[in-house]
Amino acid sequence: MIESFYVVWNPADHNPIRRHDSIEQATEEARRLAQANPGIEFIVLRAIQGITWSADPWRTRNFCKSK
Repeated sequence: MIESFYVVWNPADHNPIRRHDSIEQATEEARRLAQANPGIEFIVLRAIQGITWSADPWRTRNFCKSK
């Protein structure tokens, strides 16, 4: 199983482009971006699953154990 990862998302702008290995790294990035862009919210998201269509027809990758 692949370890879960985190991204920082600004709902008013572009999609996330950088993965963060820990919530601490993602939180620090969100704070940096928020400070550079006053009044704009940045949200820390955790990836839990990836889905790919193929001839199989679905390929599912779980990034963390379900609670």
